[in-house]
Amino acid sequence: MATKAEPVGSEKAGEPGVQEVTTNIPGVGEVKAYFQVSTVDDFDGKTTEDVQTLRLTVPQEDTREVVATDDEGNPLKNDDDTDKLTTETYWRYPTLEIDLGKANRDKLLKALEPFVSKAREAKVQPVATQGSFTASTAGKSPHDLNAIRAWAKSAGHEVADKGRIAKNIITAYYKNTGKTNPEE
Repeated sequence: MATKAEPVGSEKAGEPGVQEVTTNIPGVGEVKAYFQVSTVDDFDGKTTEDVQTLRLTVPQEDTREVVATDDEGNPLKNDDDTDKLTTETYWRYPTLEIDLGKANRDKLLKALEPFVSKAREAKVQPVATQGSFTASTAGKSPHDLNAIRAWAKSAGHEVADKGRIAKNIITAYYKNTGKTNPEE
């Protein structure tokens, strides 16, 4: 919860929301200070009593560097034999928090309503972004791994019957079959 502490005089001691802080300053001794603590709306910075924390999963477009591949999924090389890099665009889904009072919660819900009214409930959690791995995503893949393995073997790639499949082979599968990659 977003809070704000503003210094107040000792005459406010005992009032609702006023907290006393005592500290020891060497050579001076104990010093008391008083602060009015209140909840704050993150959007407009106003103090309000009805602030609630909302959690949002918000899609954000981002880019990352990846190794460029040919039509068969083999890495392309630079003249110095290093992997050739390219930039790809992807969606990430961070979970954010914001503390809002009733007026701003109502504004947010009104702005989202046209989209929420057309949305459907998700059947699965969003795919973890690169670098994150949780128990809820462990062992699950958005890809048809059996189809990718079959395609890769027929295209002359070496792939194991179980386990992970190299990203460049997965990318090549979608490029060559025209199917939509669920991670894009």
